[in-house]
Amino acid sequence: MNIVIIGLILTFSVASFATENQVTSTKLTISYIDHPSILNKALPLIEKAYQAENINVDFVAIPSHRLINEIQSQHTDGDVILAKEIFAPYKELIAVGPPLTKVQFVLLCVEGVPCNQRVIQTSPKTILATDESMRVILNKFPTSRRNRYYQLNQLGRLPHLLQEQRFEYAIYVMSSSWPIPQALEHLNRHVLFESHAYHVVHKKHAALAEKIAVRITEILNNNKK
Repeated sequence: MNIVIIGLILTFSVASFATENQVTSTKLTISYIDHPSILNKALPLIEKAYQAENINVDFVAIPSHRLINEIQSQHTDGDVILAKEIFAPYKELIAVGPPLTKVQFVLLCVEGVPCNQRVIQTSPKTILATDESMRVILNKFPTSRRNRYYQLNQLGRLPHLLQEQRFEYAIYVMSSSWPIPQALEHLNRHVLFESHAYHVVHKKHAALAEKIAVRITEILNNNKK
């Protein structure tokens, strides 16, 4: 009887070890948005966190309107960085560790036009925005529904379309602690509100997320020194 019990314990131990090993050795696919601050700051930080855990990751650029559906469908395993308001409604997505940065939802404006809160709340305008940014703004500012939103799901292109004078306004998300992207330097900006942004993964990776959270915390603390 004792031999049977010991055998069962050993079997479960081996199975548990194999399962854990399989999870950590599987190549993950993590998306990111083509955005200067993500490419220059967030992506290298998250790459470093996974490398520290010896986890093999493919990082793939995906348009913003697809990335959440891709994670929910388990075609990808997570995203490099998302503002809390973007991923909070989706229960399959979980935040990993502390926020990577504080972000601002900003109204971008060309020269010579009003650039303040009243733009989105009073007089109707045509505003460039990604699907998710538009959803967040409409939730935060219900009266902004009177505006016409032109949806473009390549966040990095929004400032350039304003510079080309094809549009006067756009909603943009930028870090309040990382350098301002060069494309924004010649545009007027009005901060609509601030939030925090996190690395996110599908909830099935909750155990793995705990390990990555520790690495992210270490990296952020070292960057402050």
